[in-house]
Amino acid sequence: MRTRIAAIGAVVVLAVSVSGCDQGAEETATTLPPVTVATAPAASAGGACILWDWGFIEENIGVRFSVAASDQVDETSTCVVQTENGSWPDLTLSVVESTKADADVFNDDRVPKKATKLKGLGKAAYRLNSAAAGTHGPVVEIGWLSEAEQLQTLKFTFAKGAGDKTEVSSMNTGLLELAKAMDTTG
Repeated sequence: MRTRIAAIGAVVVLAVSVSGCDQGAEETATTLPPVTVATAPAASAGGACILWDWGFIEENIGVRFSVAASDQVDETSTCVVQTENGSWPDLTLSVVESTKADADVFNDDRVPKKATKLKGLGKAAYRLNSAAAGTHGPVVEIGWLSEAEQLQTLKFTFAKGAGDKTEVSSMNTGLLELAKAMDTTG
């Protein structure tokens, strides 16, 4: 139960921070209850989770999740998936439904300073690897301006003590493949 509550909390925090919403946005948020693999597929959590099923995630990044939670705040939809065993690892997806930003605006305003620009994903993309901090291991993040003119971000967070250089390198590849599989034209 602690994991499910943590997942919902993470979704709400991520959705509000990613969307840049004002204080009144919290009143319009709709948080759906988490679902487990025993009762429903990840997509049943709604929100951005509709883009995923457990097998699709595992096939692309090699990790099997079993708990999903989603949230929607204004134009931003999110999904967080975790295992039933703890808060980490987790995988977060954030989707801003539409943007007027083009590749130049994305590269100038949306790419974090220490990120690496990626080719072959959407109209523009980046990858950012962050070191372990606090209660979790390293983080691999991929953000992109999709062909469907959406801002999408995938973020995988390793469990504390996990995520050596080989695992992070492998996750860089897997997360990019997952992003490519999700990039649509509309």
